[in-house]
Amino acid sequence: MDFFDPVKYSLQENKFFLKHLGESPVSILKENLPEWVNPTAVEEVLGAIYQLEEERVHRGWNWAGKDAVKQSIETYLTEWIRWKEMSARGAPRFPTMHAWDSRGRAHRGGIGSDSRRVSTYFAENGDRKTFKLPLRDTPVEGFVPSWVRPEEPLPDDLKIDMESQTAACPLCGWSTNFKGDSHSSLNLARSRVAKHLKSSREEPDRHRDLWQKLFS
Repeated sequence: MDFFDPVKYSLQENKFFLKHLGESPVSILKENLPEWVNPTAVEEVLGAIYQLEEERVHRGWNWAGKDAVKQSIETYLTEWIRWKEMSARGAPRFPTMHAWDSRGRAHRGGIGSDSRRVSTYFAENGDRKTFKLPLRDTPVEGFVPSWVRPEEPLPDDLKIDMESQTAACPLCGWSTNFKGDSHSSLNLARSRVAKHLKSSREEPDRHRDLWQKLFS
């Protein structure tokens, strides 16, 4: 297991993980598990953490650590409760599955929102943060000659301007219009920008890479 994602598991399983972080799954599975706790999930998560801890102790191999896994789980559980409370006051049940405009209006399935299932949460400053936690250290990057100019990281989203009602390519500025009061119109504009990314002749590789990142 290279990543731990608390969203993949039930609330009961996450609470069970918290209680038994670092313990051997062999010993745990000898006992009856609580209801809604799948033994496969226990073996997968607690087994991976136990092995990573053993490698750290006996081989000196670093990993994210039990505290980071604990923080990931606690963040997810806290957000789940907060979403439930907000939903009772009229908010969408899962806010990150919506895009939010400058007026505070939610657009389900909008650009940048979680698709199919929850994968992020909103930090206090409004930035999206992923629940998924890399467990192992990031590999050291290979040698890059001094004469090679490092490439700028790809943008994380299209440029959506609700006031001018335009959706634009963040690489070259190509834009298209949409109706600000129509979610379907925004989705169509998004599709046109996606088509542009696949067919642009200006920095075609970089445009296709962005298409792959945002739309594949």
